[in-house]
Amino acid sequence: MSIKIIKPGICSTVQDLGRTGYRSLGVGPGGVMDFFAAALADYLVGNNEKQPVIEMHFPAAEILFQVDVLLSVTGGNFEAHIDHEPIEMYQPIFVQKGSVLSFRKQVSGARVYLAIYGVMETENWLGSYSTHLKAIAGGFKGRIFKKDDTISITDTNVKKNSQKFFISPGVIGSIYNNPYTIRCISGPEWNFMGSPTEQIFLQSPFVITNQSDRMGYRLAGENLSLQNPIELISSPVNFGTIQILPNGQIIILMADHQTTGGYPRVATVIAADLPKLAQLQVNDKIYFQLVSFAAAEEMLISIHKTLSEIKSGCQKFYEKH
Repeated sequence: MSIKIIKPGICSTVQDLGRTGYRSLGVGPGGVMDFFAAALADYLVGNNEKQPVIEMHFPAAEILFQVDVLLSVTGGNFEAHIDHEPIEMYQPIFVQKGSVLSFRKQVSGARVYLAIYGVMETENWLGSYSTHLKAIAGGFKGRIFKKDDTISITDTNVKKNSQKFFISPGVIGSIYNNPYTIRCISGPEWNFMGSPTEQIFLQSPFVITNQSDRMGYRLAGENLSLQNPIELISSPVNFGTIQILPNGQIIILMADHQTTGGYPRVATVIAADLPKLAQLQVNDKIYFQLVSFAAAEEMLISIHKTLSEIKSGCQKFYEKH
């Protein structure tokens, strides 16, 4: 009972919500880029949010199902098809053995998530199924998928649901609305910039360059100068940390970020905006908006409340069907 990778796509990996407790050893959390879409994918098929998903970029993987499965696709819109027939996103889809999932066109977003009901037989490393590419550990052999890879799926005893359900587009839109405005809080070295540079940071657009990946987004824009450039001792960084590089440009650290860094940490993207940041593409323009810590906290509470309500609704559906 397995699925087979017919075409691997670009950087298709097994991920979950990441590993915790190992930063002191130099091992970052890793995990999915878009935690909201990944959690929804699992909820929609009746899994809990700790089950691994497959994260794909475009061109995405083409997958043969060698067993009946219940799946869902969330995140970016890559025009998902099953056997040449388009399928809906953000709802459970029953797929028969022998069917092929493919993606035709990158309509919007940068990443899609595939969840399958059951247990995906992958490697749990340091408490997480997320693929750590540098350590070659976790996920599927610690690497991206290759052609003809097969992944065993167990506990797939699911029935085709005659009554389909879906997540309202309004709920999805509320998380990803105003996608090019990325809210942030000031960082430990915010005051290194000075008023003129702060204004540039908050009023000028920054473009995501092609030197961007799961480790970080390198941005291009007006140079940001520091009042008193000094060498810093390496300090803790996180998913969303915004640093100014020696050349005056910006990098936003993403899911596979290092655990420490020596560049000034002028700001941090709020956790509630990480999902929409993860769905931005190369050449997209970003505008930063500074918010208070209290506002950032309220927005994160709101997004987790939304996830909790969706999880509860999905659980109730499967209890009845």
